[in-house]
Amino acid sequence: MERYYIEEDWRPLNATIPRPEGFVVVEEVNYTPCTAFRGDPNGRYAVFLLSKKGIDHFSAVSKVQSVLKRKVFYAGIKDANAITHQLIYIDTTGKPPEVTEWSEGNISLKFLGFMRGKFNHTGNIFEITIELIGEPYDELKERIRVVSSVGELPAYIGYQRFGTRRPTTHIVGKKLVQRDWCGAVDYIVGRPFPNESEVAKQFRSLYDSGDLKAALEAIPKGFYQERAVLKALTASGNCFHALKASRIPLSFYVEAFQAYLFNRCLSENLDSNQLKIIIHGRYDPSDPVCRKVFLSEGVYDLDVPELKIKIGKLERPKMMRIRNLKMEENRISFALDRGMYATVVLREILRADPLLFT
Repeated sequence: MERYYIEEDWRPLNATIPRPEGFVVVEEVNYTPCTAFRGDPNGRYAVFLLSKKGIDHFSAVSKVQSVLKRKVFYAGIKDANAITHQLIYIDTTGKPPEVTEWSEGNISLKFLGFMRGKFNHTGNIFEITIELIGEPYDELKERIRVVSSVGELPAYIGYQRFGTRRPTTHIVGKKLVQRDWCGAVDYIVGRPFPNESEVAKQFRSLYDSGDLKAALEAIPKGFYQERAVLKALTASGNCFHALKASRIPLSFYVEAFQAYLFNRCLSENLDSNQLKIIIHGRYDPSDPVCRKVFLSEGVYDLDVPELKIKIGKLERPKMMRIRNLKMEENRISFALDRGMYATVVLREILRADPLLFT
């Protein structure tokens, strides 16, 4: 995301968002908060409200699947560093679920009833607390007014798709596409970032120094992905085999790289008449919109058959609409259509380092 859309001479605001408490996401179903969803008395799928705080999507789903003892289906991946509410469902073929209510730590489940088909996920509602440091809130209110009057912004894919404290998912994806297996492992396990916890920096630095055994011993239990990949690497000595132990689908990383390509294409084509930006799974020489970006990245095909990764096209509108944007005290709220990112709105308003609010 190289360009701002609204042509106002706005300076960066010194602002923070208290995470996770200050960033609340509520999934929309038929333009209604999912917390208001009530299912039918019977149907093929049992629907639950999944609420979590400060937990990444894949860890939450893995835990819930072990509790429900069924494969869990969901409509979207929610922010890790936030309080989120969304619907999940399991196939019970009309039988009552064994678990109707459950909670542990920062995850909870509540059975809401049945449904016969899939629900219509229309978007997400956000309520975000913005703390200004030595800044007047009147300036923030004026920016909210301007953005609300414009009503839309470029449909960039938000920073959290690439990692918040560790923006590396797209880098891992590019390494996989390039068949640089050890490079992919390096960015999963090693390469510490300044905003990470000290324990994370410690084991990543040990890995980078080549002391794999000490790094494995230093990984806290909560780092499931890093532990699984490094354990496989120390056992086999083979980066390709280590990647196969990934707890996260490897396609997730390549799709993040595809999202990065989308953002680059969108940034370079904001002034065009394109209504949509499409990133195909492979280089298309007839595509004038994204041809240059593919060439500059040195990639031609996003599929990685060796790891059973097949990437379809990514098609998104060039612009996203912002619904019901308003501010009360130090909280702003708004709704975005499915697949759109609140951090893009925050970036446009605050004009600040995204690491302050992701």
